[in-house]
Amino acid sequence: MLIENDILIIDFVWAISEAVDLISPILNNHHNKVTYIATSIAQEMGLPNREIHNIMLASMLHDIGVFSKEEWVKLLSFEDEDKGLDHHAIVGYELLKDFEPLSRAAELIRYHHERYIASVDYIPVGSYIIHLADRLAILFDREREGLDQAPEMMSAIHAQRDAFHPDALAVLDKLAKMEYFWIEAFSSEITSSVLRRIHLSREIIDMETLRDFAKTLAQIIDFRNRFTSTHSSGVAAVAMELSKLSGFSDRECKMMEIAGFLHDLGKLSVPNEILEKNGALSDTEFNIVRKHTYYTYAILNKIRGLEHIAVWAAHHHERPDGNGYPFHVKGGDFSKLSRIMAVADVVTALTEDRPYRSGMNKDRAKNVLQNMVNSGGLDSSIVELANKNFLHINEVRKNAQQEARKEYDSFHASTLTIT
Repeated sequence: MLIENDILIIDFVWAISEAVDLISPILNNHHNKVTYIATSIAQEMGLPNREIHNIMLASMLHDIGVFSKEEWVKLLSFEDEDKGLDHHAIVGYELLKDFEPLSRAAELIRYHHERYIASVDYIPVGSYIIHLADRLAILFDREREGLDQAPEMMSAIHAQRDAFHPDALAVLDKLAKMEYFWIEAFSSEITSSVLRRIHLSREIIDMETLRDFAKTLAQIIDFRNRFTSTHSSGVAAVAMELSKLSGFSDRECKMMEIAGFLHDLGKLSVPNEILEKNGALSDTEFNIVRKHTYYTYAILNKIRGLEHIAVWAAHHHERPDGNGYPFHVKGGDFSKLSRIMAVADVVTALTEDRPYRSGMNKDRAKNVLQNMVNSGGLDSSIVELANKNFLHINEVRKNAQQEARKEYDSFHASTLTIT
């Protein structure tokens, strides 16, 4: 039942990159375009494969620090490039710098909006390459024929040629003469095009590294606003503890913790304006939020070796009576580990503090959980187990969320003070 296949970090990063692009249709596969252009330039420049690998990873995640649609609109304006665009680069750096497999990519992300200055020696050439690729990618108009646009796109780049690394620009000029470059750069098959061209290291994620990466992703999900800044950490802790109490193996429990960290991954597709809205959501806004469970599944299911985690994570709003979403599973299709995840999500939501209200006490939370069992919303045996061990489980949740809160506060302090 559990994963046995090797998990490649490149697969994980591709999936997260596509999740970020879900935030708005205006992104139009932006990260993939930048990745193709940047890695093509890096390879043509003759950089070492390891450096190309890091440029590729950084390109896929270069805008991971953007938390609102307004930021995206500004970033995708070629003319606004000089107007304070580096904050999201700092945020992206802070999110990824302590995760060792992406620490070098984080450095590249940190400086990817810096204009070229010959006398500056601390900015990696990879950052300048991503900068050039990013500026070229935002010029593309998907409503027009790609090859028709190539000359005017290059004219726009050369109008600001002093902003770009001269060696990278010279290589782009060479690539721009090749029709295949434009066809591939703006096709829907960019991923396979890049992977065919680049000889990447097949870096494998072991269990502990996978957990660390999942926790990093939980921060990317939750740190978008203070309302949910520790939620995924709480769900992960409760899901792992309920799995232990249910008699699952140590490996299964660790995988459930990872699924808990990732259960709201699809919320990267939900605009921050909706997540932070004061007051009731409109029907349309609520439906946008409801889609996040499907996107959690779609993103994780693309990663070879995480198929079961994708199911456990995505089923956290399913119900035993089949009236949950998005798949309306029930019976044997709603596995026990998925049911545990559903209970863990509710237990955490009821008991955690939010800025607008305090968490429920034991008696009130247990009453809500039992009412949900009575209405067919939660598994009775798992809720019985949770209620029997309520004080212990709640303490585990509190400890996990207190640690996550410290990390959240430290993260925001870093993004405010770094220069």
